[in-house]
Amino acid sequence: MPKAKGRGLKGLSAKYGSTLRKRHGRVFSTLKMRRNCPSCGSWKLKRKSKGIWECKSCGLVITGRAYDIAPTPIKPA
Repeated sequence: MPKAKGRGLKGLSAKYGSTLRKRHGRVFSTLKMRRNCPSCGSWKLKRKSKGIWECKSCGLVITGRAYDIAPTPIKPA
């Protein structure tokens, strides 16, 4: 039987629990999503290291948060 493709994020098995796997998936998808450079407008803005983002097109280096450039509002519990 062939394996199903595109079933989400790999890397965490069932022993970690569904909540942790969902949280890991949200962080990983936020980290790897395509970003627009504020200087040149190209879609080549990538994370260089923790909190440092670099545009591969124009060479612009900006700082931000670890997984995202702009701070996201925290939802109250």
